[in-house]
Amino acid sequence: MTAPVSKRKKIFLTAAIAAFVILLPLIVMAQPNILDLSITPPNPNFGETAVVRITYCSQCCSDGSLAMAISTSPTLLNAQLSGQGQMFVVYGKQNVPCQSNLTPVGMPGGTDNSIGCEANNQSGVTTGYNCTLCPSGSGFTYYREYTIRVPSADSFPGCNNTTLYLHAGMKDSNIGGGEWTTFDGTCQHDSVSWSIPLLDPDFTINKKVEGNLQDAGDLFVYSIDYSYQNGQLVITDPLPNLPGVSIVSAGPSGIVSSYTVGPLPQTLTWTLPNRTGVQGKAEGTVWVLLRMNTDLADGTTISNTATGKIGALTKTSTANLVVGEPALNISKSQSVTQINLHDTITYFVEYDLQGSKLIVYEPFDNNSVGGANPPSGWSIAAPGGVGDGWTIEDPCGTGDRYLRGSSPDHVYPGLLHNEPTTFCTGIIMTDIMIEASYEGADALVFIRNNNVSGAGAIAYSAVLSVDVTIGGNGNGSLGFQRCNGDPATCIWPASGTTPMDIETNKWYTMKVEALSDYQFRAKVWVKGDPEPGGWVVTWTDTSPPANSSCASGTWKTGVANQGGDNCCVDDLYNNFVIYEPRFTGTEPITVTDNYPETQLIYRGSSSPLPHTINNTGLQWTSGFTVTGDEAGTFTWWAEVISCDPITNNASINGVGVTQISNDVVLTVNCIEDVSLVKTANPNIIDLGDEVTFTLCWENTGELPSNIVITDPIPPRTTVTGINNGGTGVSVGATSGTITWNIGTQLPGASGCVSWRGTIN
Repeated sequence: MTAPVSKRKKIFLTAAIAAFVILLPLIVMAQPNILDLSITPPNPNFGETAVVRITYCSQCCSDGSLAMAISTSPTLLNAQLSGQGQMFVVYGKQNVPCQSNLTPVGMPGGTDNSIGCEANNQSGVTTGYNCTLCPSGSGFTYYREYTIRVPSADSFPGCNNTTLYLHAGMKDSNIGGGEWTTFDGTCQHDSVSWSIPLLDPDFTINKKVEGNLQDAGDLFVYSIDYSYQNGQLVITDPLPNLPGVSIVSAGPSGIVSSYTVGPLPQTLTWTLPNRTGVQGKAEGTVWVLLRMNTDLADGTTISNTATGKIGALTKTSTANLVVGEPALNISKSQSVTQINLHDTITYFVEYDLQGSKLIVYEPFDNNSVGGANPPSGWSIAAPGGVGDGWTIEDPCGTGDRYLRGSSPDHVYPGLLHNEPTTFCTGIIMTDIMIEASYEGADALVFIRNNNVSGAGAIAYSAVLSVDVTIGGNGNGSLGFQRCNGDPATCIWPASGTTPMDIETNKWYTMKVEALSDYQFRAKVWVKGDPEPGGWVVTWTDTSPPANSSCASGTWKTGVANQGGDNCCVDDLYNNFVIYEPRFTGTEPITVTDNYPETQLIYRGSSSPLPHTINNTGLQWTSGFTVTGDEAGTFTWWAEVISCDPITNNASINGVGVTQISNDVVLTVNCIEDVSLVKTANPNIIDLGDEVTFTLCWENTGELPSNIVITDPIPPRTTVTGINNGGTGVSVGATSGTITWNIGTQLPGASGCVSWRGTIN
């Protein structure tokens, strides 16, 4: 009997709601109407701040909910899918006022899928309407402005984006993520667009060395990370005469000059595509892989300097390697490239000590573009199959190629690298991008796979997921998987929360270390960002299946395409590297940042535990001891106190070498402004009276300013005296202009000039 009662109540409530709609159609059906939308400056660049202004018409009796996004698409995109090149800059929850200076995000909805903040709450006033709602009805006009930060260039997929769009969407109540695209083409949506400004010609290069030279046959690689803009970058690397050292390969092919697989000396030149007159920056890596064919004496320093040029602009970067010692690297980056005076800038100093033996370096750059089933140096993983196929791609034409997998849902083709012959312990690193049409897709790296079919199949893997669920484990976006048998029985025993949300269509770097047969750890970070200290997840298999020890078979590493639960998932891989452990010594290390104390005031820091920073006011240092391979990032922040461009780098000292990082240059946006106040004394006069005109100036800006004051003589006035060095006219003049050249004055400086005249 209870069920029918509940049903009748439900019908009654529905009828009441319908009656309400009939009685008050304008209040329920009409939506906010965006009347005007603008952004200042009108063409902000990536990473810059801007002020957005919106005027709109909203109802009397409903809140106005607002969301804004910056996009490379002229139309609204799915707010429930990340990585599309649509980044929300104004967003929030219903009944929470909209805020300025939010961090741009691709999916602001969160667990409740709410993306709109409260631009205004309902006034309750039902008279005095002054505007038209969407699509009709009457409401009140509102004006709002918010300070936003344009997302960084790497938030937008694509090679040569030229236009950005600011989209605004409104509703009379909560905006759900699935409703965002329904605003397109209605008066609830408005947008403005602008061409991305052309940057001044400039570039950065940072040379690194990977590998550890102990024995004949050891490999090492010089890589040069670059970024450049509005020009054609040419990188030259003269490899010195080192007896017993030879080139194995270099790339990317197509942009590297001809070279010989063989002994040094040789000079390599990389000519990057010409970006003169092209918006934005291009980034990438060039490299050369070398082999020490005969033993060099321990302590021998191998020093190498690369030079980059755009026109007359020249920069160099040096990397040093000592035979018998680990490789040491340092790089520096900053949170923004432009900033206002007295704002806070954050710097990141990334270091790594790499003493492991480099055994595989696979950037895919020297593979031919097209089908690769499998690519050179790889094999198809058991039980076979390539899904929809593996391909090598170079969509931007820079030579920076990568591997793409593709397969239908619930199909998981794999590739195994042919080297080493067998893998047990060591480090695997690779860049990963997950292209998918839904949140929840995965990518997978085989830590070790015995590559057999049937009941004896075993594979330990690391999985990266766009959501926080990996298999049956919902504890984070990075975790482990163990499968055995065919068909496979899998477990997902451990996962961890990554330091960033994993998005589709974005490159990440995964690092996995096998410490023993059954102990593993992994971390992930945004490609190009400093490697974080510590690990996201660690797992020890305490109940391994039979025949799963390293000694029980031949094991390979590799990658897989995770077809997933829904269509469609393509996993992309690049820069696949394998190291075997070797360095276990103890080394004292010192990291130093000699920041310009006349331009920056140190305000704080965080360090990779357990290391600490000692700040002196002129520099900070961190001294510590490492007992094996280690990488980490020092983060510190400072107040900007100078309007001049701020150039800064860091250094690391240890294992017999000192490495200097790349320079980072910060542009400071300062205001040049002068106030001028003119007074007359007396200010009430008769004909023939003398008046003193006083002009008081002050440099109210943030920059030194060359101040020139001019004052035209008004009609019916005869000059009787000029003070403070005024020029241009003489006593007795009745026309002309008096000029005072005050000269360059610092911010805060002030003064007055004056002249006298009689009124005729």
